[in-house]
Amino acid sequence: MSLFKFYASLRADILGVITGVQNSDESLFWDQTTPNWVTNSDLEELYRKYLSRAKSYGFYVVTRHCECENPDHDDYPITENYGLGITYQDERFIWPGNQMYQGPRVEKCPCAEGNPVENHWVIDDVIFDRDADQEKCNRLGRILSDLHEAMECAGDKRPRSAIREYLLRAVIRINDELLPEPMDSYIESRLSKTV
Repeated sequence: MSLFKFYASLRADILGVITGVQNSDESLFWDQTTPNWVTNSDLEELYRKYLSRAKSYGFYVVTRHCECENPDHDDYPITENYGLGITYQDERFIWPGNQMYQGPRVEKCPCAEGNPVENHWVIDDVIFDRDADQEKCNRLGRILSDLHEAMECAGDKRPRSAIREYLLRAVIRINDELLPEPMDSYIESRLSKTV
């Protein structure tokens, strides 16, 4: 899939979710709006789908596991869904220091095979292929980060306006990727011609 088609598809999917993100009705009895848990589920599905597709452009997100309950835990074991056997600071990739998430999560730490699923600190690190276009990866990362932030805002009893704001910012950023030039550049060039 070309990067243009990737962005066009992501844009359409995000716009489909935005239409269902409405403020709840004053009367809970008549509230027919989409609950946040449904929106969160839809966004989580989109995030996973497009994160998986982003590997075609050299963009990956891997999970670094910090301390867990295992007393023999050492360093930062990594889990990833790409089958590449990525280790922390793997030299095959560029580690720009960007993160999608940092905090507690209920998962199994891979530091030992017998570890139970437990709540421990994880970091979702963004990494790039060494031969990937760094600037394109950074812009893609900002868009996927907006999608992730919208997902985080879709918790129970959280305001829906924040969900819409992150999704709309993602759409604006996608528009810049789809247009022949970013909107700011276009505006600047048009303004300089009318002076």
